[in-house]
Amino acid sequence: MKTGPIETNLRLLLAEKDVSQSLQSDLLSFEFADRENGEADEISILLKDTDGRWAGSWKPEGGESVKAYLAKGTTTDLGLNRAELYCGRFFVDQTRVMGPPRTFEIRAVSIPLNKPIRKKEKTRAWENQSLKVIAQAIAKEASVELRFESEENPIYDRIDQSGESDLKFLSRLAEEAGLSIKVTDDQLVIFDQAYFEKQQPTQTLILGQSAILSWSFDNVQSETYRSCTVIYRDPKKKSKSSAGSYTLKERLDDDGNESSGSLKDKLDDADAKHVNPAVFSYTYVDESIDANGQEYIVKKRVKSISEAKRLARVKLRQLNSRRVRGNLTVVGDVMLVAGIVIECQGFGSFDGNFFIEEASHLVTASGYTTALRLRRVNNQY
Repeated sequence: MKTGPIETNLRLLLAEKDVSQSLQSDLLSFEFADRENGEADEISILLKDTDGRWAGSWKPEGGESVKAYLAKGTTTDLGLNRAELYCGRFFVDQTRVMGPPRTFEIRAVSIPLNKPIRKKEKTRAWENQSLKVIAQAIAKEASVELRFESEENPIYDRIDQSGESDLKFLSRLAEEAGLSIKVTDDQLVIFDQAYFEKQQPTQTLILGQSAILSWSFDNVQSETYRSCTVIYRDPKKKSKSSAGSYTLKERLDDDGNESSGSLKDKLDDADAKHVNPAVFSYTYVDESIDANGQEYIVKKRVKSISEAKRLARVKLRQLNSRRVRGNLTVVGDVMLVAGIVIECQGFGSFDGNFFIEEASHLVTASGYTTALRLRRVNNQY
């Protein structure tokens, strides 16, 4: 498909058969949504269906595999002038016919429909297992390879999977640990968000110089928190009389730092008779946030002060992760994918490094564009 002075080439394999030429004359648009965390990647193919053959005898039955490749550059380019993006392997999930005029749409997702990891709900308990061990067991059951790219590996005395699919359960554990998860047809990937956000930008987009078609940035104060406090029980001090309450009296953490003043005021007002001697707290503070910023409190079972510290830091990072957000649409670029860092310049106070949460590559007769959903990187914690 030609989309301007540089040719954009789309190659599609349906059930391992190259159907690019068969689709070419009817293709209205192709879109690939590449997502960083939790959600399946997706492709959408919109076709002219004037004679009804796509909705009829040519209609996919569902579940067929589709491999997609997107290249920018002329067909004779063999070197650096021709960059190709392998979008991945997808599975036909939905077909739709519309009109007038008659069109036919195919939607496919990156997770096989017959994999129980996606939809089959399970109830079971995991005891004395790390996140990596749990992920390895689930990956083995789903017949996929596990890539665990994180030094963070929480260990759980007991964690319950209650009426959740394996993917939903793992996504919950990963989110609580400050990690991201991605599942394809042959891989389960769990990776450290903080590590990838610290990587150097792969490219710089400059307003007025780069091929930026539209843009917007916003700073959301309602999603800004100054501190996160974890209230937890010390199992060594747990007794029959202290087992049921989370009420606590203000204490120093083992670094000698007091919790935030406003939380201290709340705790000082508590009835001393109801103080639970087995319950402690730890507060992590983002000093860059205004002192009157919001506080967040987590009540969760943890094994130690070190685990409480990790949880407080991870939760605060998560709460503030989308405080500064951006959206850019640029002339199509196969090098812009989810999970990388780019630098933005020319946007005033919104200049800086941003992490790509989602990259949507859209090819139509009018051209090839890439739409980016961004969040500012957090290199402080």
